[in-house]
Amino acid sequence: MLGQVIDVLKYLGITPEQSFPLLILGLVIIGVLHKFISPIQKSVTRITHACIEIQTVFGGQGVVLRHHLIETAGSPLQPTEYGKQLIIDSGLEWVLNKDKDFLKGELMKILAENPSEYDVQEKARELLITLKDHPIMSAVKKYAYDNGLDVALILKAGGLWLRDDFLGEKRRWTPASE
Repeated sequence: MLGQVIDVLKYLGITPEQSFPLLILGLVIIGVLHKFISPIQKSVTRITHACIEIQTVFGGQGVVLRHHLIETAGSPLQPTEYGKQLIIDSGLEWVLNKDKDFLKGELMKILAENPSEYDVQEKARELLITLKDHPIMSAVKKYAYDNGLDVALILKAGGLWLRDDFLGEKRRWTPASE
């Protein structure tokens, strides 16, 4: 591999004496690019959070937005303020509280031995979606129907709280101001 790189450099007319300064120049360019990209990444994150906040504010004023972000990117995933509101308003929070032991038991059945937190998260979301037609989800489906929403979006967001319950952690969400 190194021999091939040296051959390419020789083909381009770069001698071994010239390669060290070229390497230094490459590292400087990478450093400069990183310096410029880092603030851009922070700006994109702020813009994303601002969009979530705008959607939450307009949604609270009765403006129907067709595309909502119900969960934040990052680790661990968390419902947004809007996702939290969907979980509560749909009655899914009530289901998660009332049927906590049932849901934890069902989740335990589908998890592999010694699951990672990621496994718990994804299986919790999967479980709630598979329980869509179970009687405990009738209020959630009615809410989704009455509000023109996809019930799977609500259940996926709720799966994040089921994950927290299963892991013995406090239920999390990302406030609109973050």
